Amino acid sequence: MKKFIYIISMFTIANLGFSQVGISNDNPNANSELDIVSRNNNTGILIPRLTEAQRNAISLGSTENSLLIFNTTENCYNYWNNSEAEWKSLCGKLGQAQFTYNCTDVQINGTYMITRELTASNYLSIKVTVTKPGSYEIKGTTSNGYSFFTSGTFLNAGTFTVQVPGSGTPVVVNTSPGDTVNIYNNGTAQTCTPAVTVPVLSNAGTYSISCGSATVNGVYTKGIALALANTISLPIDVSSLGSYSITTNTVDGISFSASGTFTATGSQIITLNGTGIPTSTAVKTMTITANSADGVSTCTVNVVVVIPVKKVLHVGYETNYGYSAYSGPSRFLMDSPTNYGTAANSVVKFAGFTHTSLGNSPSAAQLQTALNAKPDIVILGYNYSFGTTEAGYLASYLNSKGVLIALTEDNSSAQNLLRAVFSDPSISTSSGGGGGSVYALTNTDDPTVNGPFGDVRGKNWGEDASSTTVASGLSGGFTPYSFAQPINSTTTRSGITGLRHNGLSFIWFGDGGFLSNDINGSQYNSNTIEPFVAPAPTYFPVQKTAYGYAGNGYSGGSMQVQNSILFANMIAWAIKQAEFSGINTK
Repeated sequence: MKKFIYIISMFTIANLGFSQVGISNDNPNANSELDIVSRNNNTGILIPRLTEAQRNAISLGSTENSLLIFNTTENCYNYWNNSEAEWKSLCGKLGQAQFTYNCTDVQINGTYMITRELTASNYLSIKVTVTKPGSYEIKGTTSNGYSFFTSGTFLNAGTFTVQVPGSGTPVVVNTSPGDTVNIYNNGTAQTCTPAVTVPVLSNAGTYSISCGSATVNGVYTKGIALALANTISLPIDVSSLGSYSITTNTVDGISFSASGTFTATGSQIITLNGTGIPTSTAVKTMTITANSADGVSTCTVNVVVVIPVKKVLHVGYETNYGYSAYSGPSRFLMDSPTNYGTAANSVVKFAGFTHTSLGNSPSAAQLQTALNAKPDIVILGYNYSFGTTEAGYLASYLNSKGVLIALTEDNSSAQNLLRAVFSDPSISTSSGGGGGSVYALTNTDDPTVNGPFGDVRGKNWGEDASSTTVASGLSGGFTPYSFAQPINSTTTRSGITGLRHNGLSFIWFGDGGFLSNDINGSQYNSNTIEPFVAPAPTYFPVQKTAYGYAGNGYSGGSMQVQNSILFANMIAWAIKQAEFSGINTK
């Protein structure tokens, strides 16, 4: 009854023309129509509380400008803006964000050890789906002396990864299952099943690492998330028990880590598990960091990512000898997944080739059209002969970052090509040693003579059947692979028989039959023909163990030649050139 009388009194006062109203306040502020005072300094005022759906159901006209409610959906005050005909949020222009995530996708980053304060490496990584842009706060609490917190604004709807930094210092060890992290979104507790947990380790043990013997496991492909098979096996030697934390940096989206507690001393293998998605095909040098009690130690390992498919243009006879690698054992070598594939044991991690051939005698126009299609790699072999026009097209292709492997023994064609590539009309060619000539390879640390299929520095390659082309007058800008003097000949010769251009992706050898073999890659029983050996079924390149004519103190067939190993290394080099600096790179 007293409340009723009080309310009636307020209306009566208002009707008498008094403008200020005070509640628990006998002297309302002169500038306020309503001045409310908390009677015992422990109460407030409750504005109508509506869900967003209830708010939106209000019928609004032109007289409700500034209508105020508390939005329980976004946990914020809203007011109606008549001029823009929309509800505005007092939490910011966008209001509070609405977002969701799967607790199983919450990643714990960094290592957590007792008495060690958290650093920038300790954070939660959460992939969230935002359905309404706005401000956000994400907090994670534990009962063990540390927590996580971040805030910000989602400007758009979509999927984002949020890093929630940690702070504080763990107090007690908890490795199984670890400290439970209680997560709050904009102040609202989230229920995670199973719970998000953080293992806290004991003090570090004493151990050493051996990166030189580390093994990178699994296949790595750009754009594909690392799986359980993507690990690094790291040999270590433990001298005192305790915990361990071994991590890598993040390179192009991927990283590796392992942590735990040693149960025994001595030599053992620790498996670092990979995470992330490779963002490029570049080789990734991972720095491994270990937290041994006697000091932090680091070393590096390389992770190789699969290079995508490359287009190859072949020009030469399409026979079972495989002169231009479009057919025969040289083609089988290129297509062998043991050599170039996506398997864990593939020598070169590569998705394979698409092959196109122009045959032995394309016209200049046909060659130009094929080169304009931007093949990643071009291979020339016996018996393709061409003039200055075609040589100009090939030089232009090289200048556009194409990759060219030229195995040519036609003197005129080789001269045209070398003059065009080196822009030097003084270069000349001539015939060198005949079939069975054996040429020493230079002792140069180069990807062709020292590549993934073998180190053949200081060894030999062999001429097939006819005469080698020798180039003279080259003034520089190239790495020589072999000179004109066969080791099994007393006839004095000078010039170059094999080279790589230092500025362009160009390799040349003066033998069109460099890849010759017609018995499925097995060693052919001749000292003077078919120097290429890559036996079925894997077509892995090996040397020919008996080659060369007799001369200069060598008996017939007493020399070894490395043509197939050289070619396999050339292709590995060509793949990398095409991927990282080729005609189709951006």
